[in-house]
Amino acid sequence: MPTETANWSAAQSSAQYRAIAWLRWRIFLNNFRRKGSTGDLIARILIIPFAAAVIIGPTFGAGFGAWYFARSSHFDFIALILWGAFAFCQFLNLQLGQPGTVFDPTQLIRFPLPASRYTTVRLFFGVLSPANISAVCIALAVATGITLALPQLWAYAFIALLIFAAANILFNRMLFAWIDRWLSTRRAREIFTAFIFIFALGAQWVNFTFNPTFNSHHHNHSAAVTANVAAAQQNLDAAKHVYDKVWPWLAGFPPNLTASAVSYAQSANTVHAFTDIVLCALYAVFFYMVFTWRTRTEYRGENFSDQANAVAKQPLAPATRARTSAPSMASGAAAPPSRFAPLLGIFGKEFLIVRRNTGIFYGILAPLILVLLFSFKMAARSHTPWLFPASMAYALMGITPLFYNVFGLEGAGCQFYFMAPVRMRDVFLAKNLLNLALAVVDILLVYIVIAYVAAVPSMRMTVAGLLWAAAILLASMTIGNRRSITAAKKVEAGRSASKQASPMSSLISFLLLIAGAGIGAGLYLAETKLHITWILIPALALMAGAAWIFYRSGLSTIDRYAFENREQLFAELCKQ
Repeated sequence: MPTETANWSAAQSSAQYRAIAWLRWRIFLNNFRRKGSTGDLIARILIIPFAAAVIIGPTFGAGFGAWYFARSSHFDFIALILWGAFAFCQFLNLQLGQPGTVFDPTQLIRFPLPASRYTTVRLFFGVLSPANISAVCIALAVATGITLALPQLWAYAFIALLIFAAANILFNRMLFAWIDRWLSTRRAREIFTAFIFIFALGAQWVNFTFNPTFNSHHHNHSAAVTANVAAAQQNLDAAKHVYDKVWPWLAGFPPNLTASAVSYAQSANTVHAFTDIVLCALYAVFFYMVFTWRTRTEYRGENFSDQANAVAKQPLAPATRARTSAPSMASGAAAPPSRFAPLLGIFGKEFLIVRRNTGIFYGILAPLILVLLFSFKMAARSHTPWLFPASMAYALMGITPLFYNVFGLEGAGCQFYFMAPVRMRDVFLAKNLLNLALAVVDILLVYIVIAYVAAVPSMRMTVAGLLWAAAILLASMTIGNRRSITAAKKVEAGRSASKQASPMSSLISFLLLIAGAGIGAGLYLAETKLHITWILIPALALMAGAAWIFYRSGLSTIDRYAFENREQLFAELCKQ
């Protein structure tokens, strides 16, 4: 073996990289041959414009800001732009996660692949995430803006900004490599979810608190403009005070080093400019070394599963208890099982799974906090009767995707449902009941928030909102039960890239909510324009009744449908 390792050539290493790239490409193409792949492709294509808008907007703003500040030699503000780019990339990473791979890269460990090449492969497996793409685009835009303002600095600008982009990308890869390690235990997942929750909602609180658009309650346009200018100036003064306190502590970090390198280049101080560029490059090297440290541990066979990280087992029952209970069991005939025993058992198991999945709680609470912040602003302006239904519709966006992948957390264990003496109808009913209970809790919390912040919703709007929610939830469960079989997606609680549903299922969930909201809004506007108060509730009651019939019909045929498509379900959830 040492002789083989010593004689390993660069051509053989290149051949390994090409083989891995070819394997990923073939698996990617073969995924389009499976049933439902066309829908996923359509969903991804439809999402591209929204993702592009998320990247293009900050990119254009960063480039324009860099041009404006470079022209006036305010390089400290360029550092602020780079800090904003860094924070924006981390926010995208926390919200979207790293892209899932078409196969588990840890499977490569079984082949003759040294740790160094395995680290390189792992580095490039997740490099094309939306956050990393935005990091490169923003860096190029800033360099272009500086070049347009100061053409003589084009070389310094592009070198410094490309190194900054590399440091940003390597920081992201390093961070998520460690996040996957931290998420291998349930306690760590709870802590990390709490961190994401606080970070994301803190950003929204800052937006609602300091954005003048949400803080002007004047009906007069000129008064509103004056108030917005005054609020903006007040917020700018507060930000400047924080800036003066914090800025000296940030001078040694990549955004400041990059901006100072361009500033030194403008003053013809080449030595200091290259020194700052090298220091920024050292940050990139450090991030890569930490990433290498993490992947080498993974290369040695580290297992992220909850079973591998379990530190305790349930103790067996004492022998004395077993001996004393045996005669009582033998003395009488066993009681027949209840008709609802399978349903209750599956419901209890689902409750334990949900209780250990902190991502579900984030999906419930995050929209609720945003509803709270938005309700404060709307309550300060005027009383809006539609506030409760609109807030409820927004809050359900975090719940309805769960209906479209009810077996996602089961993994290979989904096979036991087809071997156990239990109807698939009971399985789906138990899972639907638990998801419905989560939705009911979310709706109840929204009602309490609206009643506390704004006003108690009227009985008419409350009934209308509940009928609308019943129709949407029943339709989501009916469609979701079918999609859970034919478009299942394996969800790994310990992996940061795991999503709750397939792209097409997520799109269907979103479109169903949008269509339902459009119908509800149309009925409400029809009542308002026609001055008739008996249209909304009867129409929504008919919609809820039709959804109930639709759900009952779908549940009655789910056993046959599940057995006819079980191979497709197993192929997705049992793959490694």
